[in-house]
Amino acid sequence: LAYIEWFKPFPSTPDSRHGMYKINCLVRSGERVASIIPISNTVCSVHLIPKFGPVVPHHWTSNNV
Repeated sequence: LAYIEWFKPFPSTPDSRHGMYKINCLVRSGERVASIIPISNTVCSVHLIPKFGPVVPHHWTSNNV
């Protein structure tokens, strides 16, 4: 089984500054939409890069984020 968090569909064009698509979580009634599905139903996985803001917190490490 796989835990899946759903996102809104991609916009029609990527961001002009970096060529990547910005996505948003799919939310219903104030809660993120998620499912547990058989792993055999997955088509592909994706890597998401967080939107940091001006500075990444200095206390973040690969062990605690």
